[in-house]
Amino acid sequence: MNKSANNWHAPEDIRPVVFRRENADAAYRADLGHTKRFIERWYADAVFREKAAADPAAAAHEYGLERDHAEIRSLWNEEHRHEIDDFAALPLSVKRYLNYQNEKVAGRDRYRRLATPLNDRFAIWRDRMVARCVSHLGGNKAEYVVHAPVCYELSKGCSVGCWFCSVAAPKLGSQFLRTPENQALWTDTLNVIKDVMGQAASMGFCYWASDPLDNPDYEDFLCDFHDINGEFPQTTTAQPQKHVERVKKLLKLSEERNGFIDRFSILTLRQWNEILNAFTPEELAFVECIPQNREAFNPTKSISGRALERHKKNVARDKEERLADDATFTTACVSGFLVNMVDRSLRLITPCHATERWQLGYWTVAQGTFTDAASLRALIDQIIEDHMPTEVAPDQIVAFRDDLTHAPVANGFNVTNRFRKHEVQSGPATRMIGAMIAQGTYTADQIAGQVSSFLSIPAAHSFEVMNQLFTAGLLDEEPHHGHDALGFQVPVGATDQPKTPAQAQLGA
Repeated sequence: MNKSANNWHAPEDIRPVVFRRENADAAYRADLGHTKRFIERWYADAVFREKAAADPAAAAHEYGLERDHAEIRSLWNEEHRHEIDDFAALPLSVKRYLNYQNEKVAGRDRYRRLATPLNDRFAIWRDRMVARCVSHLGGNKAEYVVHAPVCYELSKGCSVGCWFCSVAAPKLGSQFLRTPENQALWTDTLNVIKDVMGQAASMGFCYWASDPLDNPDYEDFLCDFHDINGEFPQTTTAQPQKHVERVKKLLKLSEERNGFIDRFSILTLRQWNEILNAFTPEELAFVECIPQNREAFNPTKSISGRALERHKKNVARDKEERLADDATFTTACVSGFLVNMVDRSLRLITPCHATERWQLGYWTVAQGTFTDAASLRALIDQIIEDHMPTEVAPDQIVAFRDDLTHAPVANGFNVTNRFRKHEVQSGPATRMIGAMIAQGTYTADQIAGQVSSFLSIPAAHSFEVMNQLFTAGLLDEEPHHGHDALGFQVPVGATDQPKTPAQAQLGA
């Protein structure tokens, strides 16, 4: 068989490399790195896209790209991509790049799987937040949210100041430096979190409303994390060009400790060119360069934080049309604890669409401060007890999420938003339960009691239905203004006069 004529490749020619860097020898790494650099230039640079469309060979030569444009045409030319109907016929470099991309997706799935906390109540709560986000954010958006169980800030604020910062990071302030006292608190904090979460603690990372490179001791803190949790956290930075030698050492350290894909945020084309001049394709083979610059092809910015504030100002000036709340999205990827080591604060957060109230794109469900390991553990235990119920409480007022519209049907009801329709149909009792929940004024006990009185259905059945809705993330758990943050809150609109049980049963 003429293997080259048929583009046939042995399995060992296409290797898993994201979590097995030893498989990426110099030739393999160069092949992947140069393909990746061509594609990243194409996505980041509008001028290059125009030149590549007109004369790809000349464009590649002008920009110093060594990858054969024709060989990887299916990766950057949409028309050519649609002409391919046989994966086996693709060139080896394209197969390797696609395999690399698939590995990253598999890595995201691995992350979600390993991020399930050891604590049962915490695990159930996180699963419920994942389910809620699938319909609340929409399936396409929700698949990118990994729901990390914990993240840490080692600074207060950020030195970069991106205009679109989704979490509206303040200007850089104090740093959590690696003094003996701070190192002891850091390792104590990591051990407390690990004791609560088990293996899931290893899926944390060490930045939020901050750039990790602002902290001069960042790498040492990562090594502590790795020593305790067995995983080396991912780094995302918007200033690699300012710390070139430091970043090269960090990338090498990440590979030595079997880290995942690190990320650079590309803010301007000038910065992108500086990065390309400072780092070889081989050095960035396992770095995801995220184009946020204005010349990028379809840059994806979450309309939250500063971007939401800018949008609101443009709406007021009639420069933009107001986005609906369900069109803003979020970059928040944590359903768990956000720990700031500078002010010793802890918050329980989970993603949501950015709104007037939740402008940063996540709920703050609970928060508190700690001074040492004992107070941190007490705070976590209290939050888990108070804010992570496993079932609907009898005295809880039960309501659907605000973004869901209820509609009774013959054998139950549907709840719908623009992303998804949930059908709940199992009989007259379900129809009545749904109608009463839609009122947002009845406790679980009242719903079960009325259903029992009108339809002679055991209360246990009503609680079973409500708990199924609860587990599916369809019931309202959003923290509300003007109410104690502990437990379930009375939803907005609960002061409206309730309909009679008979009206509710009929879905009137």
